[in-house]
Amino acid sequence: MRRNFAGGLVLVMGWVLLPSMGRSEFHTITFQGWQDCIELSNETARVVAAPAVGGRILHYSRDGGPNFLWEDPRAKGDTLDKAKRGVSVGGYQCDIGPELESPLPHPPLWVGRYEVEKLGPLAVRVTSAKDEATGIQMIKEIALDRTGAAVTVNQIMKNAGEKEASYCLWDRTMSNAEYAFFAMNPNSRFPAHWSVRQGERDSYSYDGKSPSSPRVQMLGNLLVTVPGQKTEKVGADSQDGWVAGFRDGWLYVKKYSVVPGGDYADGGNTVELWVDAQKRTEIEPLGPKVKLAPGATSSLTERWDLRRVEVKISGAADIPNLLPIVRQMAPPQTP
Repeated sequence: MRRNFAGGLVLVMGWVLLPSMGRSEFHTITFQGWQDCIELSNETARVVAAPAVGGRILHYSRDGGPNFLWEDPRAKGDTLDKAKRGVSVGGYQCDIGPELESPLPHPPLWVGRYEVEKLGPLAVRVTSAKDEATGIQMIKEIALDRTGAAVTVNQIMKNAGEKEASYCLWDRTMSNAEYAFFAMNPNSRFPAHWSVRQGERDSYSYDGKSPSSPRVQMLGNLLVTVPGQKTEKVGADSQDGWVAGFRDGWLYVKKYSVVPGGDYADGGNTVELWVDAQKRTEIEPLGPKVKLAPGATSSLTERWDLRRVEVKISGAADIPNLLPIVRQMAPPQTP
């Protein structure tokens, strides 16, 4: 695999020499103890993905700033085939759900080794092995724009088994966001326009009638998660197709598609946020649950962006002041 990347780098170097294009690079590095990580970088942004642990994105930054994704301090390059205990990994990963239906354990999809295919100077495809328990194979196509910090992430699940399978795609991005927020649906299925997860693992449910949480503030049509000690997970049937996180002047926005009438089987939520006392925020857009015949696929495409903003945020009440910038970073879909 190293030889393939080395061969590809000659083309990248040739591309870099074009002065109108700017500097762009695709090569392999060691990151958090994992070898053969893929680094995509241009003059603005840096993205690092780790094929050894699920093909997940472990680093996303711009302008030499901090990684907006949470790095697990326990990470020491462990892999599924070598670890005697659990594999500790942070960053972004695409999972299968719905969580409420407790899919069978599927470690090959979550932390297994993914195969790598270079798609272009700043684009890569990573593909899992078939997970025998679920029959699912996961594919992610990751592309950094030639300029700026925007990243396109196309998440694909394929039924590689011999029987029909029903799952949804579930983005689970562990971030360093201090505040996270999204727009609520004025015509929500939930009387409260949002929901909070209740119960224990394998028996979770969402309360959308009378939810309450010290980790949530309502500001106009925005739901905002705020710093605190209580671990909580909240969600909503937002239709705007964006979710954002903010910390120390950095604004991170995910734009994703919402399917009208789709079977959002995780309590009806199209987006969820998980927060804990360690100042971690998991940002979770969801796709609808779909039935896949053998060989069929379903996808959820996202557009990420990251900016340094000058808006002063001294508390949750200031978060609505970020909305004009969010709309620039995630413009509404045209009909």
